[in-house]
Amino acid sequence: MYLPKIAARNLFRRSGRTFIIAGVLAFAIFFAIILETFMAGMMEMSFGNIIDFDSAHIQVARPELFDDNEDPLEHIFTPSEEMMTEIQNLPGYAAATPVLDFSANILAAREEFPVRVRAANPDSFNEVFRYKDHLIEGEFLKKGSSGLIIGINLAEILELEVGDFYTLLFREKGGSLNTIQGEVVGIAATPEPGMNLGTVMIDRSYVTAALGADSTVVNQLKVRMIDRHTAVAQSDNLEQTLTGSLGENAQVNSWREVSDMLVALEVWGQVETYFIVALILLVGAIGIINVVLLSSLERVEEIGMMKAMGLTEVQIVRIFSLEAGGLGVIGGLIGAGLGAAGTYLMVNFGLDLQMLYGEATLEMGIPIMGTMYGVWKPGSFILFFCLAVLVALLSSIIPAYWAARKDPIDAIYHR
Repeated sequence: MYLPKIAARNLFRRSGRTFIIAGVLAFAIFFAIILETFMAGMMEMSFGNIIDFDSAHIQVARPELFDDNEDPLEHIFTPSEEMMTEIQNLPGYAAATPVLDFSANILAAREEFPVRVRAANPDSFNEVFRYKDHLIEGEFLKKGSSGLIIGINLAEILELEVGDFYTLLFREKGGSLNTIQGEVVGIAATPEPGMNLGTVMIDRSYVTAALGADSTVVNQLKVRMIDRHTAVAQSDNLEQTLTGSLGENAQVNSWREVSDMLVALEVWGQVETYFIVALILLVGAIGIINVVLLSSLERVEEIGMMKAMGLTEVQIVRIFSLEAGGLGVIGGLIGAGLGAAGTYLMVNFGLDLQMLYGEATLEMGIPIMGTMYGVWKPGSFILFFCLAVLVALLSSIIPAYWAARKDPIDAIYHR
């Protein structure tokens, strides 16, 4: 028990130096926790936006639709009763809605802009998506109506307001040009910038005739589950059922499979976090090596006396390692405390992305807008704290052995 006491006494012998090195470790832990919280919050919001406004948890379509970026109308189908039954029997199933997407140009006054038109069933669509909750003007689609909903960014570009007239110019299923006209009935401001700029919505029952298609056809079925983790597990099971026992020509993708860019961003974000933390910890490790070396040089006589009194090299190494471990514990606790305070602010008050990125979120490919909130990740606190202590201990081994191998007589009479 006396070895830890000696280590604790020596640790605070040079308190200024101790807290400088501990401060470097604390900064590494604090930075790692905040960056991890920021990335986790960004990913949580990004995936949530894609699920709530674009892909849903699961989407079912012809395989060619996911491989072909040309005309979505080439890959329409009529869902069978057996297919809908299998979807509704999925564990964790919440709701499903048919969707018919196609490309068009929207014309308003003298302006023209390319968009994706999403033809939807108003009732079931609101059970799967959260679009209706983000209407800032007007009302949602009504069955059989020619009304159109556009995003706020597109409305600003085309200078459209609720009640203004629009024209959609598109190619119907046979390849002929056709148009639809009507009024803008709603303007939405979603936290997904792509939906605010590049997508308009219209009632499916109204538009199918103009497309030269049967009223029952869709090119995607969007399915909402109780949570996104259940969706990933069930998407493969559903595809096996549809292509196996039912013999359907169908592909089932979960939200994660249609978010390749975000998945890659999530992985690279973690790599970047650990790389930056490793650099900071390396600086801390160099500082700890210097602390141990300076401490041993200052205490040459003391080391000699300890060896003369019978302490072995291993015990002396243990003393220096305990001192270094104490530096790691102090730095880790301070860093974890500051990280907890920063995470609390992120979780409860969030970060205004408008202030951070300005108008650049869409150009950066990040599907988020508004205020982003952090996420508590207790495992990160434990991991980074343990890393700080481990780096401190490992950094002390070589200089501690150098100090412990001094001859006791030379050490006592080193002057």
